[in-house]
Amino acid sequence: MLRRALLHAPDEPFVSEYPGDDDPEALHLAGYRDREMVGVASLVPEPLPVEPGPDEWRIRGLAVEHGHRGYGLGGLLLDRLLDHAAAMGARIVWGIAPAAAYGFCFRYGLERHGEPLVDADGTPLYRVIARFAPAR
Repeated sequence: MLRRALLHAPDEPFVSEYPGDDDPEALHLAGYRDREMVGVASLVPEPLPVEPGPDEWRIRGLAVEHGHRGYGLGGLLLDRLLDHAAAMGARIVWGIAPAAAYGFCFRYGLERHGEPLVDADGTPLYRVIARFAPAR
């Protein structure tokens, strides 16, 4: 379970299904290298908690194994999620990212939103968002 290995502490209770995973408009992606899954990402319709509204989508579980980072797979997965969100008429795409991943998020158009958060293990997190122009 790649999502668990990369995004959750070993002693942390883990849920493999998140709200919205089974939504027919959700998108779940995996990236492979030599037939081994090394990256995952999901996008589900979910309102932004601090300013909920229509057409908001959440990035969940975007992760690439440590030895496979820096080759563009995470960016490819994120690009596909953002393309899907745009095709679905998203107004906002958001997620929660560790502070260490903020530079990556920023390169793909996601910006910090609101006050910093802290994970249960003390890891600093940021809510990140991308705003899309309304469809005409």
